[in-house]
Amino acid sequence: MSERVVHVALWSASDDGRLEDVTRVLDSAGFAVSELGLSVEPPQVVLMLPGRHAADLGSRCAELAEVHPEIPAVILHTAVSERVHPAMDQHVFELLPASIELAQVPEHVRAVLARWQRFEELKRSALTLQHLESTLDLVYFDFRPETGTFRPSRQLRELIGQPASESDAIAPSPLLDCIHTEDRALFAGTLFEAARSGTPFCVQIRMTDVHGRQRHFRCRGRAFGPLHEEGSSRVFGVCEDTTEHMQRLAEAEARSRVDDLTGLGNRRYFDDCLSSALARAKREREQIALLYIDLDRFKLINDTLGHDAGDQLLRVISARLSDAVRAHDVVCLDHERVPGREARVSRLGGDEFTVLLSGIHGPADAELVAQRMLQAVAESVDLLGQTLTPSASIGISLFPSDGHTTDVLRKRADAALYAAKGSGGGYRFFAQSMEDGAVRRLSLEHELRSALDRNEIELHYQPRIDYRTGQVVGAEALLRWTSPTLGRITPEEVIRIAEDTGIVTALGRWTLMRACLEAASWPEGVDEPRRLAVNVSPIQFAQDDVFAGVVDALKASGLPPHLLDLEITESLLLQDDQDVSQSLEELRRMGVRIVLDDFGKGYSALAVLMSQPIDVLKLDRRLIETVAPDGEGSHLLANVIRMAHDLSLHAIAEGVSHADQAEFLSRHGCHEMQGFHFSAALPAATFREKLSQTSQT
Repeated sequence: MSERVVHVALWSASDDGRLEDVTRVLDSAGFAVSELGLSVEPPQVVLMLPGRHAADLGSRCAELAEVHPEIPAVILHTAVSERVHPAMDQHVFELLPASIELAQVPEHVRAVLARWQRFEELKRSALTLQHLESTLDLVYFDFRPETGTFRPSRQLRELIGQPASESDAIAPSPLLDCIHTEDRALFAGTLFEAARSGTPFCVQIRMTDVHGRQRHFRCRGRAFGPLHEEGSSRVFGVCEDTTEHMQRLAEAEARSRVDDLTGLGNRRYFDDCLSSALARAKREREQIALLYIDLDRFKLINDTLGHDAGDQLLRVISARLSDAVRAHDVVCLDHERVPGREARVSRLGGDEFTVLLSGIHGPADAELVAQRMLQAVAESVDLLGQTLTPSASIGISLFPSDGHTTDVLRKRADAALYAAKGSGGGYRFFAQSMEDGAVRRLSLEHELRSALDRNEIELHYQPRIDYRTGQVVGAEALLRWTSPTLGRITPEEVIRIAEDTGIVTALGRWTLMRACLEAASWPEGVDEPRRLAVNVSPIQFAQDDVFAGVVDALKASGLPPHLLDLEITESLLLQDDQDVSQSLEELRRMGVRIVLDDFGKGYSALAVLMSQPIDVLKLDRRLIETVAPDGEGSHLLANVIRMAHDLSLHAIAEGVSHADQAEFLSRHGCHEMQGFHFSAALPAATFREKLSQTSQT
């Protein structure tokens, strides 16, 4: 059976030049398209093109609402109209951002029509709603903003312990009291914002039911006008129970952070623990110690007795180290801030272990634990009829004396470990003489300050590919610096020095300006323009006006705002800085997309993803690496992609290194990706030449 043709009426302001392109896209998608005439037979959907200044938009919306209140209106914003009219209260069902690709408009129009029809059916028939409630066990609510009251469904009343027979409205407290304290403000704010703007909403909340069980719900809905002249507007929401899905996601995440061989926390989990411990130590002015433990001559045991014996030894040593460490030595807390009993010691891989000591009074405490662990390791072990006496080496770094960041503490504990192994075992504390790069670091700091003036820094671009078409759809700008005395410096070291010395502000402005100027000269893609992605450090938001820097770069280059992606890290959002949030919102209203970078490197809370101004989720290479070379998929990665779709976030994968990863990603709905499988970062001229060749094919 052929799909029913949808009749779309177009209204276009005189200064909106997209009418012809939009008509062509809709025609190609099988829509019946005509210009809006309010005296003819009404269409099913009205698509409005407001033009550059959107001068007549309000009056047109009011006219349409009066003549055809039963027809949904959709506005396809321009960059200017989006800023002038961020919300419309008059009969507008959907606001499409200026940054949307025209090829996606038909899909959005069909979705709008489907949602409109569903909600209209609910409005027209209370009997139908009761039937759905009884047959589908539907959980829904009707919220009245003017009075702040709820009319919950029978199932929702039972869920929160309210009498199921009552049909009158209830005060907000019985419902809000059951919602998790971290989700209440988000839930209430979403409802009032929906009532104000008239736009649909989707919010994830946690709720404790009458039996004390915490459950997860995805609440979707929208605001409606009054059903009669004396009535008031209301917000209708349907709640989908996602408890099992969230539990599966949490279980998959937990499994990904446990070492299969020993049952200890793995490298990923320990990195998270170290970050948490360091943040708390800074906040409470505590001292912490990081211990790296490495078994001596483990390779010899593996080579002579075999890998099974080596694995058995690792399990024995894991248990001994765990017993030797006090329960509160390690700050590994789960989301409820309960000590993680199974992760008192973590295994990084091979024969490398780590221990994190919190709340110590000084080096003597760390020394005592190190001695205790060396004694535990040194007890004899029987393996395959052989009696062995293991030994270990330990390197120790301390906060705050040896460093203030996780990277520095890890690097210095590792340097101390190698010093201990070089001296025949035992334990060693970090000393400055162990860092061969100390003098080199000072030289780099000095040279970096003048590198911009000497034109030593350049930008390379790593292509982003649409796997379905093979086309280059954008690129990420990456710094490259060649020191006149030390040669090529890694980008990670450049950024670290720049952030530590405060140069990152000037470097960030230069990067943004240069990247926009170069991207403005890129040839257009076959099907769509190419996007530019630029990384922005949290320090730039603290020390500089990022919004003004973006505006200056866009004006100077002529690059359209909707072709610019700004990549930020979760650490910026976790600061909960109102100025930062305002800057991000202003950038989004301009059309700039906000990309949450390195998702999967840390462990982003869902509240961050739902409550912060994010458009794109960029999956970290660590998540991508969970796909095996034979193409066997990662449940965690698949669930993360599905979660991104559920939250209406566009997913991009970075660090794709082989074809099986790319195929897995595309099969699960993540089609845009970058990595060495496709291309390394290219110099600007080489990348532009590559785009020219692609555009000509």
